[in-house]
Amino acid sequence: MRGGSLSVARRTARHALDLFFPPVCLSCGGETSRDGLVCVDCFRGLHALISACRICALPLPAPGFADSEGRCGVCAGQTFPWKQAAAAFLYEETARELLLRMKYGDRPDIARFFAGGMMHCAPDLIGRADMLVPVPLHRTRFWRRRYNQSALLCREIARARRMSEKGEANASLHVIPDLLSRHRATGTLATLTPDQRQKTLQGAFHVTPRHRAVVTGRAILLIDDILTTGATASICADLLLRAGARRVDLLVAARTVRLAESFESSVHE
Repeated sequence: MRGGSLSVARRTARHALDLFFPPVCLSCGGETSRDGLVCVDCFRGLHALISACRICALPLPAPGFADSEGRCGVCAGQTFPWKQAAAAFLYEETARELLLRMKYGDRPDIARFFAGGMMHCAPDLIGRADMLVPVPLHRTRFWRRRYNQSALLCREIARARRMSEKGEANASLHVIPDLLSRHRATGTLATLTPDQRQKTLQGAFHVTPRHRAVVTGRAILLIDDILTTGATASICADLLLRAGARRVDLLVAARTVRLAESFESSVHE
């Protein structure tokens, strides 16, 4: 069967399945137009980050509130461990519900939805990356959850990139899920002060020795599900730079809305 005929057959089979088994919303379980999406009502609860600072990924009132490099007033003139950062959605309503289901509700399939949003919001970051590296989980949390949600996001982004840009020299992105290791468990960081976060995270991560050689000279896109204080991402990005990375960018599925001063003190501690 030729490629065109095969595509027609697949579309026909999909329409037949949708007729007998209508696709359901990833968030509420109601009927939706296509598998892997959310319904109209839940879509209204998604807040895409259209205009945001290129460093802290916090929303801007308008693009004119950023400098020529896309930085907000707080981040301009500061030095950060990553070159640029972006987030697909605000961590509110539907995005929060979906991320909680993905992490704690045994719904790894939701990663594909967020990967699509991440690709849409940061094609430049993905386009310049040599490899995707997830923020790691400690093994005890990995054993309980059975997967690292950040690694799932990496794989889905790489998969979508291969499918959408076949034939391009840089269409394939390397994913190294264990390039960074988290060898000491840490608790929730969001309620801690910057000093407490620094002490809690000190020495918790390292670059896996067998992968150290592949870091040198590479542009690395660090992937995580949520950006809150920036403390964890800051330490991971710094480790990659110290290991020889040419640059590190940060891409997350969702950004919590916090005071910029709190974020800045976290990443500079």
